[in-house]
Amino acid sequence: MAIFSAQWASNLVELPTLTFHHALLPLSIFSALHGIRVSMAYRQAIEQAAAQSLRDGKDPQPARLPWGQALLSVLAMSLGGGFSASILLGMPPSWLGSNVVVPTYTLSFFLIQYTYLYDILKDMVPPAVLDTILIAADGSLRALSIAKLGVEGSRMRFAADSHYPGAASEPWFAMLLLGMIAGSGGGMWADFLKLKSHKWTLSTPSFATAATYDMKAALLSAFFYAASTSPQFYSLLHGGDADKEGFVAHGGMLESQDAKGMTMLVMCTLLLGKRAEETVVQMAKSFQSNTSTIPPRKSLRSSAASKKRDDDVEEEDEKVSEQHELKGLSKNDRDEDSNYKRRGFDDATEEEEEEEEEEEEQVKKSTRGGRKKSSTTTTTTTTSRKSTKSASVEPSSTDAPLTRSTRLRKPTRQEL
Repeated sequence: MAIFSAQWASNLVELPTLTFHHALLPLSIFSALHGIRVSMAYRQAIEQAAAQSLRDGKDPQPARLPWGQALLSVLAMSLGGGFSASILLGMPPSWLGSNVVVPTYTLSFFLIQYTYLYDILKDMVPPAVLDTILIAADGSLRALSIAKLGVEGSRMRFAADSHYPGAASEPWFAMLLLGMIAGSGGGMWADFLKLKSHKWTLSTPSFATAATYDMKAALLSAFFYAASTSPQFYSLLHGGDADKEGFVAHGGMLESQDAKGMTMLVMCTLLLGKRAEETVVQMAKSFQSNTSTIPPRKSLRSSAASKKRDDDVEEEDEKVSEQHELKGLSKNDRDEDSNYKRRGFDDATEEEEEEEEEEEEQVKKSTRGGRKKSSTTTTTTTTSRKSTKSASVEPSSTDAPLTRSTRLRKPTRQEL
C-alpha cells in the first residue's frame, strides 16, 4: 500500500546517490558531506585533547596526528556501522566492491585536515546552516544503511530458517539489533577503541552502561522500517485479517520505497532534534550567565549609594588620621621643649648651689672684719647672685616659658 507517489519516494531515496559529475568526478555528494562531518568532529576532538593536556600540566600532545592514524580513525567512524553489520551477517561490506566510497571519504579527510576548508566552514558558514546540511546527509545515509543492511539483510539471511508463516517467523531480534548497529556502529567503535584520542586503547565503552542517543535513534528507525514493511506486524494490528485482504502476499503497511523515504525523514528529524536541543540548552546557559552578571536597576542604585557612603567614610578617616598625625607632631615638639626646659632649669639649679657655697665662704671671711663690712659685702654678694641667676635662666626662657617656677632662696641669719 503506497501512501506517497512513487516519483516522490524514488527521488528522496535516490538523493544519496547523487555525484558531483558522472564522468569527471563520480563521487557521492552525501558521502562527501558525511566524511566532512566526521573529519571535522575528529579534528575538534584531537585539538581539545591537546589543549586539555596543556591545561593539566601533562606532556604536551600534538594537535595533529600522523595522517595514517587519523585516516584510519575517520574511516572506522564513517564505515564502522555497515562493516560491523555485514560481518555479523556473514557478508562482505558493500564498500569493498565500490570504487568511489573509500576515495570519497579519503578526499574529505585530507581537505579538512590539511587545507583551509575547515577554517572556512567553521568561521564563515553559520553553525545552524552547516549543521543542518551535514546532519541531513549523515541521517540519510544512516537510514538507508538501517533499511537495506540491518532489516532487509536480516530478512534475507534468516528467511531459510523460517519453517512456518506467522509473526514469529520474522527475525525481529536480528532486524532491530543489526539495524541499530548499522546506524550507530561508527560511534560505538570510536568509543570502544578511543579513536578520538592520541593513543588507541581498549576500554569499557560508555554504551555498556547507558545507551547513547545515536543508538536510540538508530533502534527507533530500525523498528519503524521493520514494522512498516512487515506483513505479520500488520496482521497482528488488524487481528489476523491480513490473509483475507491479501496484505501478506503484497507487503505491509508501506511499500519498501515509501518506507525508506519515511525512515530517512525519521532519522534526520531525530538527529536534528538533538542538535536543536543542544543549541537551546547552550543559549539558555549563556542567557543565564548574562543575567547573573548584570545586576538589576535596584541593586545598581544600592551599590552606587553604598559606594558613595564608603567614599565619605574614607574621607572622614583620612581627615581624622591627619589630625592625629598633627597632634602627634605637636606633642613630640612639646616633649622636646619640655626636655630642653628641664635641662636648662637643672643647669640653673647647679649654678645656684655653687654661688651659695661661694657666698657662705665670703660671709665667713667677712665676719672677721666687722658687722658693717659684712653687711655691705653680703648685700653686694646678694645682688651679684641675683644678677647671675637671672642671666643663667634667661637663655632657656627666651625659647619658651618654663614649666617649673624657681623659688627665691630664704635669706640666712648671717645675711639678716
